[in-house]
Amino acid sequence: EASAPAAPAAVVEPAVVPVAVAPAAVAAAPVPPPVADTDSDIENAVDAALAPPIVVEAATEAVAQVTAVPVIPVIPAPPAVVIAEPAPTAVAAGPYVFDYKTAPNRQVVMPKTVPLPSLHTYQEEQKAAVAADEAKWAKQQADFETAKAKAEAEGKDAPKPPVKAAPKKNETDMEFPVPTEAADPDLLRLMELLDGKVSQAFEQSGELTLQVHPDGLIEALMFCKGDASLRYEMLADQTATHYPAANGFAFSVVYQLTSITRRKRLRIRVLVKEGQELESAVQIYPSANWMEREIFDMFGIRFSGHPDLTRILCPDDWEGFPLRKEYPTLGWGQRDIDFREDRSGVLMRMAMEKAGNMGINLKVPKAD
Repeated sequence: EASAPAAPAAVVEPAVVPVAVAPAAVAAAPVPPPVADTDSDIENAVDAALAPPIVVEAATEAVAQVTAVPVIPVIPAPPAVVIAEPAPTAVAAGPYVFDYKTAPNRQVVMPKTVPLPSLHTYQEEQKAAVAADEAKWAKQQADFETAKAKAEAEGKDAPKPPVKAAPKKNETDMEFPVPTEAADPDLLRLMELLDGKVSQAFEQSGELTLQVHPDGLIEALMFCKGDASLRYEMLADQTATHYPAANGFAFSVVYQLTSITRRKRLRIRVLVKEGQELESAVQIYPSANWMEREIFDMFGIRFSGHPDLTRILCPDDWEGFPLRKEYPTLGWGQRDIDFREDRSGVLMRMAMEKAGNMGINLKVPKAD
């Protein structure tokens, strides 16, 4: 049986099908070309290149493979963690800034003691010393009893008992002047007149000291000058001392009185707190005018009723009080060298260079 020959299959060129791919996906995850790792892969690639044209079914499968490329999602990078560095600690200084590393002589070490001559302080120190000696002697006796009991338990000889130390004898002719109770008639008279406004009265090394409350200061000065049995006509000196470590007061203001007719001296002392004002003594002793101005200039203590309480040694715009303990010995820089007419800066540079060689700080102060 003869049949007609079959018609040859029609050859169809592979159709180019447009593929819609997201730009972000293509940019984020490009499809890498296949890499031939083995000889078989290379042979397969050559055969595919020499193969005849693809039929419709093969072209459709190829298009399906291209369109089925998975899209790799883009994972955003975590935000960068910024660690804030701690701010540099500012160095405590005065109104003018200095480099304390190059100028250690401007550093201030505040005192921790209060060396104020006082009868009460001396008596407390003596009681504390006696109590310390008694505690030391009691500990020696307790240690002896413990050692004695241990020796008896072990069958050994008992230790020697302790001997209390005798006070040391002063083999020289020098005696340390210590404050004693008031016995001078002037001190007893003032204690009687002031009646409770006296904190303490004592004698030390032949000097008479009367410490009064701030509210009884003017009354005490009036008695010293006007009383017929006292007659301290002249205020020889008036000064102050700063005690930053003291408890209950910050300054000690003293009045050195002199009796010209009786050839005798007396010290009136008053303790002042920080910011407390004293009444001016100008109304009683006119010589206190400039002395109180100096105390105000050097310590910052104000006197109410003073006719002209202004600075007397430092300029009016001076910052700080030079005789306070927190004030540096070389000052806060108000008098540092500054060539104001040196427009080109040559003299300033030369001075700074020489100062650096000598270890002196000549940093120009700034208003801020």
